[in-house]
Amino acid sequence: MKHLAAAIACVSCALVSSAYAETINESVCGASPGGLWSLVGAGLDAAVKGEYPGSTVTYQTSSGGLANVPLVISGSCLFGMANDGDLAFASKGEEPFKEPVEGLTAVAVLYDWAPVWWIARADFAEKYGIDTLADLAEAKPPVRLVFNRRGLLTSAITEATLEALGVTLDDIEDWGGSVQFQASEEQTNLMQDGRVDMLGNTLFEGHRSLFQMGEAVDLKLIGVPDDAATAVIDKYGLQPWTISADANPWGDNDVKTVTTSIILFTRGDVDEDLVYGVTKSMIDHPESMAAVSDAMKRFVPKGMTAQDVVPFHPGAIRAYKEAGLM
Repeated sequence: MKHLAAAIACVSCALVSSAYAETINESVCGASPGGLWSLVGAGLDAAVKGEYPGSTVTYQTSSGGLANVPLVISGSCLFGMANDGDLAFASKGEEPFKEPVEGLTAVAVLYDWAPVWWIARADFAEKYGIDTLADLAEAKPPVRLVFNRRGLLTSAITEATLEALGVTLDDIEDWGGSVQFQASEEQTNLMQDGRVDMLGNTLFEGHRSLFQMGEAVDLKLIGVPDDAATAVIDKYGLQPWTISADANPWGDNDVKTVTTSIILFTRGDVDEDLVYGVTKSMIDHPESMAAVSDAMKRFVPKGMTAQDVVPFHPGAIRAYKEAGLM
């Protein structure tokens, strides 16, 4: 009788496992509605539906990557999106986290092609001989600088890049310059109207704002020195990046900088088969991820493993090894 009961239990488990593998119905915490992350969430939903018909991945709005960490840890969302720097802060227990957050694991890199652009008015750069940020630090000009909004990873990266070159925001004011923190759209307006000399922001190559600014004023792309790039890469878990001559709207030269990654993450104790299924869905249906926006056209499975900020979930590792990606 014991053997019969065990056999019945095993059959029951198999049926549950089989039914579970047929549909996935979970949520992913992203950011604001209507932004790129919401489109990526729609792509994830389409990919999972393609692998497991009848499934649904529901995009849940939030205030962004930093907020998604506690939401995922608490179980409010099973999956979350975050910048690599957000996860680096969380895992190390750096501000705004009071202590290291344990149990964070990566599922996939969703994209890593939103590099940090340092853009200067061409006449300003020529006047002070600025080709890289090291030249800015040496010239000490009265630069009117604008970064993205306070509290965002982008503004932290740009400020830290200058600090790696020995330049603080107080220094810029001492030079007779100024620093603003504005959203991307307002940055574009400020540059177009001639109210700033230089900006630092993360943007996709080919982003419309690059062309909008370039139509109004002659611009120049400013490079990040290797030592400054290394400093912020180490601090925020970033990757080096080169904006190629083909992608440089205002020159025929390659320009070095850094780039941020957006990572799909979850808790380490989430069911391995579930995470395997979600990961496999993206591997098998990359077209679903790439189709949601021009900004996602670069999405390919081989890029999904390009991070080392937090360990990968065992279910994701299984899917990558099965696909020959690890």
